[in-house]
Amino acid sequence: MNQNRHSCSSCGQMPQWGQSCGCGQQMPWQQPAAQPIVCPPQYRMRDSFLPRMQPVIHPIVNVNREHIVNVPQHFWTETNRNVVVNPPQQAFPMQQGGFQQPFGQQFGQPFGQQQPFPGQPR
Repeated sequence: MNQNRHSCSSCGQMPQWGQSCGCGQQMPWQQPAAQPIVCPPQYRMRDSFLPRMQPVIHPIVNVNREHIVNVPQHFWTETNRNVVVNPPQQAFPMQQGGFQQPFGQQFGQPFGQQQPFPGQPR
């Protein structure tokens, strides 16, 4: 049995809490009913989620790059020179004394030394 509800001793009814029974007699332990206080409502949320497709676009730009790289390419230039050389008088001139001079002495330079090419320093 609920502590807030008691039966009326005259009529036997069980009135709601804070109310009198139908017989009109006031119960001795009962206070007159107070006006209820209404509080602001409390909201209890129940969230649910539904999937929806959202397009996300990722643009890609392909860049074709050409890099210039210097690569050595070798060329040789040729020039031709015409040089006139006085011919020797004889290949092996003989002296009056009956002996021969060493090779190269007849041209004015000792044997074994080379004459520099034209245009080279001496």
